[in-house]
Amino acid sequence: MTNSQGERIPRCSICADRKLSGTTEIYVIQDGPDRHFFNVDKAKMLVADYRPTIILAERTIRKIVAVNYYERNHLEHVNRRTAGIVLHRFGGLVLLDGIHRAVCCLHDKRPFYVHSLSYEESLSCIVREEIASQDPHSIARKLRRVLQSDPQAGPVEAEIECGEHVRDQVLRILTTQEKRRLILRAVGTSKKKHDT
Repeated sequence: MTNSQGERIPRCSICADRKLSGTTEIYVIQDGPDRHFFNVDKAKMLVADYRPTIILAERTIRKIVAVNYYERNHLEHVNRRTAGIVLHRFGGLVLLDGIHRAVCCLHDKRPFYVHSLSYEESLSCIVREEIASQDPHSIARKLRRVLQSDPQAGPVEAEIECGEHVRDQVLRILTTQEKRRLILRAVGTSKKKHDT
């Protein structure tokens, strides 16, 4: 493929993948050895209920862009006016859909709008999770990374998928100062199988 000047234009693999019919868009979050697989198509169906959008702060967008992969070749193909989708997991926001739109809005100095999934909706989009450990020390390390990523943030709400006894062990590991900065809740560990 070439442009009007005869220069070769690199192929956009994202657009090519989306042209394949019958494929489900899956987003993978990797946190050390843990991997979480989300059904993006299901998330898009959930936010099709005309829920309101919110504007992400520029500081938040910059953090999200810094930890996500995006393809420069795809930036010119995105509709900057379509809202992204965020979910609240792992002690913070996760951009499930819209990284290229976020990059474009940041570059154009435009607001980036997103739909927000509830915790229950986020869980319903999980296809599969590969959790390396329910070890309290590992959980405490992950929580400390969240706190270090934004030292000025107020109390951070963190829901960890473990039993009360594991949460209590995590609280014994954390310092008093760390505990003041966290609102820590244990949520049920029973996993349902979700369709793709």
